[in-house]
Amino acid sequence: MQSGVLLILLSMSLTPFGDALSKQLGDTQSPFVIVFLRYFTAGLIALVIARATKTPIRIPTQDRGGMVVRTALVMAAMTLLIIALSMIPLANAVGGFLIAPIVAILLSVRLYRERLSWPRIAGAFASFLGAILILQPAGGVDTGTLYALLGGVCLGAFLALSRGAAAFGNPVSALAVQCLLGSAMLAPLALPQITTVGATVFLPVIALGLVTALTHFLTVMAYQRTEASTLAPFFYFNLVAAIPVGFFWFGEVPGFITLSGLALIVLGGLVSLISPQMLQKLLRNEINSLRESEGNRR
Repeated sequence: MQSGVLLILLSMSLTPFGDALSKQLGDTQSPFVIVFLRYFTAGLIALVIARATKTPIRIPTQDRGGMVVRTALVMAAMTLLIIALSMIPLANAVGGFLIAPIVAILLSVRLYRERLSWPRIAGAFASFLGAILILQPAGGVDTGTLYALLGGVCLGAFLALSRGAAAFGNPVSALAVQCLLGSAMLAPLALPQITTVGATVFLPVIALGLVTALTHFLTVMAYQRTEASTLAPFFYFNLVAAIPVGFFWFGEVPGFITLSGLALIVLGGLVSLISPQMLQKLLRNEINSLRESEGNRR
């Protein structure tokens, strides 16, 4: 297995722990405060690492407006996810959030004139059906899931816009700049809402910042070693890890309909990654296999 795949699997395995810490902090803090503390702490950790390793922190000179827009989308996505986490089980929130890759594909068709192939159409339809299932697990619209899906839309927009941005630079510098810029955006909303300060908040916040920084580094290193198209399917391992974390941390057990909806979202994302070239290759292999079988019979 490629090293990039192993790194992205490790990153996706750790991500639900950050979501669980955010959900726990939601008992005492508002979503704006949690996202602010999460990214501010991760940014400080990046600065400490940069100082220890003598890594220069550089603000990109090109596409600064685009960087601000992308950072705002990430902050909005995480805030909506944390609002959802306060309302619904962890796996449900993560599952709704994972509609982001489909949104990114559909936006890429619009922004970059990509072809909307049949696998992408089928994938989008499967994910849409999955979203419908988890939206109405008990016959009524679940507000928390709506927030998770809206957060996924924001994240999908971020992913689509990031395609046209510069490639990953130094991961320490990139983490410091994005996290501190994002926390500055949220500061006016977050600081007036901080209700308690103490060990019960301090320790989870430090852990949350560490998880955020670590998953960022692992993801960047994965992208530096392996093509994005190869890594994309493994982002759905986030959901696989979220179900046991939700069960052991909060005692949450997703129902059958919810699990079916989450499975459809994952299936839709995986199907959408199939390219016409891949289908042609599979078809050629199948035809060659049939010819060989026919030749052996004769």
